[in-house]
Amino acid sequence: MSSGISEFKLGKGITAAAAGKDGPWTKKYLELTVKLPEQPFTEAEFQSALQRAEYVIDNFLGQSPTPAAAAPQIPEFDPQILMSHQGWKAKKTGEGQYAAGSLSWGWDFQDKFPAEVIKVLDKGPLEIDRYEFSLVGTIVQTKEKGGRKKK
Repeated sequence: MSSGISEFKLGKGITAAAAGKDGPWTKKYLELTVKLPEQPFTEAEFQSALQRAEYVIDNFLGQSPTPAAAAPQIPEFDPQILMSHQGWKAKKTGEGQYAAGSLSWGWDFQDKFPAEVIKVLDKGPLEIDRYEFSLVGTIVQTKEKGGRKKK
């Protein structure tokens, strides 16, 4: 597809009488912005992203999800796994030896992370706080977005 769409917004709301016909009305609204991958994507991938966003909104509003979005495959994932990883590596210093990396810039082998993390990263880069995590081949990489600020 790759029609130049880089992100889309989807919003839904619900208004209902709180206590019968004459009572006060309650309103709930949620809007999500979904960023699409930079690489070309298919119509099916676009529809899948749209359905997942609608599923999240429907659950928030307490509505039954729309039929097409009833069973998206969203892996369970704890971002603390990446944020608290202690084994980040930097450049190679010798045979099988690496300098210590950091959350600001580093990498580690994918087998050092749970399968759920790899499934999430396999979908594309992931931003958490000011860091970007990505899966490149069999390597999980981290880098600080925007670099360090000068003092």
